[in-house]
Amino acid sequence: MPLEIKDLSISYGSHVVLENINFSIPDGNIIGLVAPNGTGKTTLFNAIIRFIPINKGEIRVDGRNYRNTTKDVRALHEKITFFPDQAELYENFSGYEHIEMYRDIWKGGKGDIDAIVDRLDMAGYVRSKVSSYSLGMRQRLCFAMMMAADTKIMFMDEIMNGLDPVNVELVSRILQEVKEEGKIIIVASHLLENLDDYADQIYFLNNKDIYYTYDRKEAQDTYIKGNIAPDQYGSLDALPEETLYLNHQRICIPTESLTDADMLKLMKSLQAAGSESVILGPLGTYEHYLRIYKGVES
Repeated sequence: MPLEIKDLSISYGSHVVLENINFSIPDGNIIGLVAPNGTGKTTLFNAIIRFIPINKGEIRVDGRNYRNTTKDVRALHEKITFFPDQAELYENFSGYEHIEMYRDIWKGGKGDIDAIVDRLDMAGYVRSKVSSYSLGMRQRLCFAMMMAADTKIMFMDEIMNGLDPVNVELVSRILQEVKEEGKIIIVASHLLENLDDYADQIYFLNNKDIYYTYDRKEAQDTYIKGNIAPDQYGSLDALPEETLYLNHQRICIPTESLTDADMLKLMKSLQAAGSESVILGPLGTYEHYLRIYKGVES
């Protein structure tokens, strides 16, 4: 059941938010969606799920074009869920009641809630009223509600918000497990390096379109990466011309023309220049974010 977006455009009056968006996501994929605030991530989600009207374009699931009719929108909402906003939670309901409600709406009462609760380690508080929940507990509840709905396509907007590192790792692992069931998951997140743990591709929104797609399944060039101040660049030996200097802080040195001895020397030089960590690997989501939105220094 691929999700296909064709020539999607959204505008409010003369203000164009998204223009000619095109992509196709096959089953069993996690897509990270990255962009600075105010550049259209949530608008894209809302348009695909038909919460807002679109000016032009098609939304296709498994080859069917879902139009802005009551019948089509209802059918689309049976296939797609949107991560709940914590403001939508009912303070006097328990977490269990929220999960049960989502299961009943989308799955007609079919589904093992206790298994979801155990999977997310929520048994200790899930029957308490939401009014007693912390931010992280509420976020896990919203994720559990999505798991209970169990739709084929899931939109996750800032799913990791408020989660501690242990629960970020837990949710990341579950996302990968759910993907293996053939689901399509789109995650908008500001935790850029976390996206590298589970996303198959990263879409970068810029200039009203999908500006760049980072496909993590493809072979990538290897770089030596570290954080040093620009005034320390001169302390390093002669660097390859393709070296990237990002946002006055991140330096990425391509290794294709370097010997093992050269790489080891440069890594030690970066540490001596003040980089707390030096990493050997491909450009990740964080580096691409700096490159696209902050620019490359000369």
